[in-house]
Amino acid sequence: MGKIKKLGIILTSTAFSVSVLSPMAQASANVKEPQERVAIQVSSTETKVTKSMLIKQLNTIFPDKFNFVTEKDFSMGEAHYFNDDKTIRYELNFNKTINGKDVYGDFTFKGEDLELENFSYQPVNIAEALYPVKYSEGEAKKVAQDFLKKLPSTANYKLREDHRYDDFGFSRPLSEPISYSFMYSPTHNGVLLSNEFIHITVLANGEVTSMYRNAGPTSKATFDNLDQKKNESEILAQVREKLSVDLRYIVDYNYQTGEAIAKLVYMPPTSFNGVHAINGQWQTMNGFTSQVPKTKGVEKLAAQPLAPKKNGITLAEVEELAKSILKVDTDKAKLQIHSVNERENENGETIYYVNYMYDLGNYGTGSSLEVNKATGEIINYWNTSREFMQTDDKVEPISKEAALAKAIDYLKEWSPSYIHNYSKPLEDAIYDKDNKQYYFSFPRIVNGIAVAGDEISVGISADGKLSSLNVNYRKIDNWPSVNKAIPADKAKATFNEGLKLELQYAKQDGEDNHHYDLVYAPVYNGILFNSIDATTGEWLQKVGDTKEKPAISHPTAGGELTYLLHQNVLEVKDPANFNADTAVTRGEALKILVKSLSYGYDFNPYVEDNVKQSFKNIDKKHPLYGIVEQAVRMGILQPADQFAVDTALTRQELAEWLVRVLNLESAAKHSDIYKLNFTDASSIDPAYAGYVALASAMGLIDGQQNKFNATEKVTYADLAVSTVRLAKAAFEQNGSGRHFY
Repeated sequence: MGKIKKLGIILTSTAFSVSVLSPMAQASANVKEPQERVAIQVSSTETKVTKSMLIKQLNTIFPDKFNFVTEKDFSMGEAHYFNDDKTIRYELNFNKTINGKDVYGDFTFKGEDLELENFSYQPVNIAEALYPVKYSEGEAKKVAQDFLKKLPSTANYKLREDHRYDDFGFSRPLSEPISYSFMYSPTHNGVLLSNEFIHITVLANGEVTSMYRNAGPTSKATFDNLDQKKNESEILAQVREKLSVDLRYIVDYNYQTGEAIAKLVYMPPTSFNGVHAINGQWQTMNGFTSQVPKTKGVEKLAAQPLAPKKNGITLAEVEELAKSILKVDTDKAKLQIHSVNERENENGETIYYVNYMYDLGNYGTGSSLEVNKATGEIINYWNTSREFMQTDDKVEPISKEAALAKAIDYLKEWSPSYIHNYSKPLEDAIYDKDNKQYYFSFPRIVNGIAVAGDEISVGISADGKLSSLNVNYRKIDNWPSVNKAIPADKAKATFNEGLKLELQYAKQDGEDNHHYDLVYAPVYNGILFNSIDATTGEWLQKVGDTKEKPAISHPTAGGELTYLLHQNVLEVKDPANFNADTAVTRGEALKILVKSLSYGYDFNPYVEDNVKQSFKNIDKKHPLYGIVEQAVRMGILQPADQFAVDTALTRQELAEWLVRVLNLESAAKHSDIYKLNFTDASSIDPAYAGYVALASAMGLIDGQQNKFNATEKVTYADLAVSTVRLAKAAFEQNGSGRHFY
């Protein structure tokens, strides 16, 4: 019997195609709810593919690229296939240390031809992707295109301009290597095939570090005749006539910081994805229809909060619960509970995490089950037993209405205390014919409107059994007032003004369906999935300006100043007339340093009320409160009575901050062991001597004509140079970049 390994749930390709966008974009995208994709292990006796064969294929695709990795450095993962794609995948990976730096690579090959499906790679020279970069975005695009040409069957691929990979408002730490992302989709007769793509990432040092390919074979495909399409203006008028806008909250989740932020937005219609270019029918998640489905009103699942399933549940009780719900009526599979662990989720709730698998003799399949410790309720469940349980294909599936009733009953049984926050589905249910599943999305309701990005997802099998349940509930304290929204007709006018159509080929669901329909997909302000900020009337995602970005001119620090400006670290209203030789205040300098090494959305004071205030003069109402408290967490500042925000920063004070960021304060305090070679060393305050010595020796701050000028004021130009150097030092300090949350 081959080695059995638990393999987790993987989202479908449809979900992945949206996941490369920001969380905001995902929330407004007209795409299916993520469906379970179960990886099923193949016995080692059932495949003839060896590690040597995979290494040979890797070296064929990347000649001389991985010569530094020996065969013994490589490991081969378990072969597997998916419930919706029987093509066998093979994994190859390596992880080694070179000159104290971690280098790794993960590769997935599929099928008899061992086609490279995806890979991720961290090279040894990753520090070269920090500022100043070797490759601009345009040069990186050329690298991506050259790499694309090396992949099979990509001659007809075209770069997609309607998918964005921006930072969406939060600053990227300068200690994190710069990379560029590009998405390419196949074409037929020059028309893009939607939801099929190759996603390529290029580091700013010119290295291709990741690729993901989601594209099926088109040998059996048939396509609508391009000559039969209706005129675009005719379809555009049809869409504008039916265009409606919905007021929604969206949850924008920063996976780096763990912070969730609610925004009030107007979204375009979710009832349709496009219009058939030949017959004018509306494209929905369940195919084409002659009538646009009407938007449903909010109808809460429970008018009042329901009691939790259990007031507290023990580890032993969770294990028994898991055995009960995961039990299968067959001798072919043996249920194994591998572990039951506790962890805290982003809401601060304690969750039991149950890892399980079914041993089926020569292979295994499994996943996890999550239970809220305080309520005993299931918040995440996927039923993987359907992969090996026999089903009668001749039995007619229950109706959509019956499946919805079943879904609500299961929620009342397994997750009752949550459901008063949620409504019945506002969108039509999805029926997956291949997996014989209904998928329902129950949106969260706040202030009477739905929250996109916070929902309960439930899967119901054709026989009415629960196949999946996921409670997505993020704790958010501040919800923008609905009264602050601009009028709906004004938002609709903005949508109409920004509306254009993109011609695409779209393939409907079904394993045996090989036909591609010609569809006009709505594009809003140049992007497929877009929304409008309901409080400002501005697009959430904006097409990049083709004009050259503004630059700051300076004889010694122009490049660094411009870089900080473009990375949203330096805020300058008039770059052309900015005087970078102006002294910078302690408050502004602190803001630049903190933003350069932290993730954040303007550093809002989101901490709890009981957190101690570090400085008496910097309370939560102060515009720099978030920055100052973050600086305390980073170790730059120590709590004190006052923080002189408007006082000019001196060079010796800057040296102290730079050294503290690198966590070298304990060494700097031993000032007696350092010899300062500056001619004005005697003017340096002894309390700063160790900091000045280290900052100077590390090249973080330069002397001036053999003088340090310790009490002179730091200019914006000085700070820009030191900030960029600090970012590189922070990266090199531990080999992967030091940044703060």
